[in-house]
Amino acid sequence: MRIVFPTVENLSYMSEVASSVKDANYFTVLNLSGQTISSVEMLENRNEDIVKLFKKNSFNALVTADTTGLPVEDLKKVGVSIFKEKNRKKVLALYSDFVQDKLTKI
Repeated sequence: MRIVFPTVENLSYMSEVASSVKDANYFTVLNLSGQTISSVEMLENRNEDIVKLFKKNSFNALVTADTTGLPVEDLKKVGVSIFKEKNRKKVLALYSDFVQDKLTKI
């Protein structure tokens, strides 16, 4: 599974999550094996077509605070689950919330 977090910093899973995808400088991608993080990727946010980007990279989930302007239904059609968070924590803390089913699925 590949989970994407829009982030402000390029600090791997210690990056602060951005308030929205459009405000993100990077996408922090956690690659999972079961519930274990097997690797972390950092992608620069080039403000390209997000549906194509997620489909091309086989991303499975997006965790974001704000879905305004996101093509939610189009992302769902390409197999991306979207989870909403409220507290703009660091990636690792939000991943913990994800594993514990504390995030709201849209």
